[in-house]
Amino acid sequence: MDSEGKRWAGWLVLGQFAASVLIGGGLLAAAGPVQAYSALVGGLTAAVANGFLASRVFADYRAQDPQRLLLRWYGAELMKLALVGALLAAAFVWIEPLSVGALFGAFLVIHLIPSVLAAAG
Repeated sequence: MDSEGKRWAGWLVLGQFAASVLIGGGLLAAAGPVQAYSALVGGLTAAVANGFLASRVFADYRAQDPQRLLLRWYGAELMKLALVGALLAAAFVWIEPLSVGALFGAFLVIHLIPSVLAAAG
C-alpha cells in the first residue's frame, strides 16, 4: 500500500480516538458520568477496531498477487469484526451501569467519521 494511504489512515484513527474523548467529555458535562464512560467505551471500541484494521491492511506488502491482497483485506475485516464483538461483549459483562444508547451512539458516530470526511473532501 502507498505511504500516503498509510499516513491518512493513521491520522484518521488518531482523529477517531480524539473524537471518542471529546464525545465522552461532552457527555460528562451534559448528561453525567454513566453516559460519558459508556460513550467513551463505545467510541474507543470503534477506534481500536479501526486501528487494528488499518495496521493489518497497511502493513508492508510486496507480493504482486492481487488475490492475496484481497484475502488479506477480508481476513483483517473478519478479525476486526471479532474484535468489536469481543470488546462490546466485555463492556456488557463488566461495566455496570451501562448506557446502551450512549455506547452504541458513540460507536456509530466514530464509525461514520471516515464516510463524512470522504464525502466532504
